[in-house]
Parts: sequence; structure tokens; C-alpha cells
Amino acid sequence: MVETSLLAEELHRLVDDLLPFAEKMLRQHREFLPFGGHVKADGEIVWEGAYNGEELPLSQDLIDLLHESHRKMASRHLIRACAVIYDIRAIPPGKLKEQDAICVAADSRDGHSVRFVFPYRFGLFSKLVVEDGYTIPEGAGIFSPSA
Repeated sequence: MVETSLLAEELHRLVDDLLPFAEKMLRQHREFLPFGGHVKADGEIVWEGAYNGEELPLSQDLIDLLHESHRKMASRHLIRACAVIYDIRAIPPGKLKEQDAICVAADSRDGHSVRFVFPYRFGLFSKLVVEDGYTIPEGAGIFSPSA
């Protein structure tokens, strides 16, 4: 039980470390390419980007590259947690219309696999407004035996 709560804490620490970069890119460029990070066995957080050789890559291709990298590291027990951050369109709870959102697909060694979703919009004077987030209890399943 202690191990599980520590890993959940690490997952939140990883998300808290990575999320501000997505917000910064949105403020500066109104978009961002998928990126990620992981928590090494010693607790160090490492940020990651992906490159597939294309000048204008499809987001899904970069997401797939990051997930594949995480699966390989997880299978070798090199990481305790990982996350991939990307832009999506979603209908937040209690709303009727789709809107832009930052999605964080986060996984930990204890089997936690979740997506944190943070809806956002650009308000007055193009100011970025990130709304309260919510979770979807299905992530990438990086640490699952069938992944």
C-alpha cells in the first residue's frame, strides 16, 4: 500500500513538472507538439521530445513514439512512472460542446493508468485560461503485461 501511494505521488509530481511547459507553449504559440517525461528508478524526472524525421509530423506519430519508448523502458524496469502530454478536443463533464484540452496520459509501475484532462480556452486579449481538470480512468497501459 505504501508503494502504491508513493507511485501515485510520483505520478502527480511528474504531471506537475511537465504541465507548465504545455501551458507556456500555448501562451506563446497557441499550440504544442506532443512531449513527455518519465521518472527514473532513482526518482529523477527526465523530459522527452520525439522526432520522426518529418518537418510537420502528425501528433499521433509522436505520441506513438513516446509510448513505445516508455513501454521499452518499463519492460526493462528502468522507470517508475511516465507521461505523454498532447492537445485534444473533448467535451468536459457538465458541458455540451467540445473544446480544446491538454491531455496527460500518465502511467505508473503499480498499474495506475489515467488521463488527466485540462480544458483550456483563450479569453480576453488572447489570455490562456486553463480550467479545472478531470480524469479519465484509462490511460496508455504502459506498465500492463499486455501492453
